[in-house]
Amino acid sequence: MSRFVRIAREAVGPIDHQLVSIDCKLSMDAYHRVAWFDGHVETKVPMECQRCLEPVEISLVSDFHIALLDDESLIERLDEDADYIVLAESEALIKGDPDAPALIDLVTLLEDELLLLVPLSPKHDACEHKHRPAEEHAEEKRENPFDVLASLKGKLNS
Repeated sequence: MSRFVRIAREAVGPIDHQLVSIDCKLSMDAYHRVAWFDGHVETKVPMECQRCLEPVEISLVSDFHIALLDDESLIERLDEDADYIVLAESEALIKGDPDAPALIDLVTLLEDELLLLVPLSPKHDACEHKHRPAEEHAEEKRENPFDVLASLKGKLNS
C-alpha cells in the first residue's frame, strides 16, 4: 500500500503494512484491435471518522474493464459507456519521442481506481458524537431600529 502515495495522504496513521489484493488480466480483442485491461482491486484504508474523529477502516473494492487504445480513432469501436485510455497520449509521446513505446503506469491506474471510491466524508456505520455543539446563549432582546422611526412619525402627525 505504501506505493499508493495519494491514498496514503487520505489515511490516518501508517499504511505500510496494509495489503492490497490485485487480480488483473490483459486480453486482446483481435476483431476490434483493442486491448482490454480487466481487474479487481481491494484494500482497507484507515481514515478519520467525520462524526467522532476516531479511526474508521474504509473498505475500497473496485472491478474495472478498461480499453487500452493506440489512438483516438479506435474510440468509435467501443460502447458509449466503456472506460478507455489512449496510449498515444502517454508521457513519452507527448514529449515528442514518436519511437517510444506506449506505456502505462499500472500502479497509478490502480490507485486512480481506488481513489474514485474514497468517500468525501468517511464515517462509522454507527458512532456517538463526542463533540457536542456549544450551548446556545440566551438571546438578548434587541431593540427594533424602526421604533425610533415610529415615534418620529407620531410626532409629525400631531
